[in-house]
Amino acid sequence: MELKSIDSLIDEDLKEPAKKRLFEEAQKRNNAAVEIYDLRNQMRLSRRQLAKKSGVSKKVIIQIEQGQMIPSDESMEIMEQVLRSLGKNSNSPLAYQK
Repeated sequence: MELKSIDSLIDEDLKEPAKKRLFEEAQKRNNAAVEIYDLRNQMRLSRRQLAKKSGVSKKVIIQIEQGQMIPSDESMEIMEQVLRSLGKNSNSPLAYQK
């Protein structure tokens, strides 16, 4: 039996539209979380300060930055709200596709 590389297994999986869509949605969430973390640190804001500025609880900020948000339209709207509070306007919505 031939062993396949992890990259080839992932490529095979991503040929299935449903799996590809889930991967792309996870990638959007991850990119938004990294951007929030990076912008917060560039602006030298604490999580508490960002929570106050964005109108989102500190607990939610922590969940976002640690990648613990449950995929949903609501969580993506919250991430957009936080990004906007950091001065980042998104041209492409982060909407979760069902």
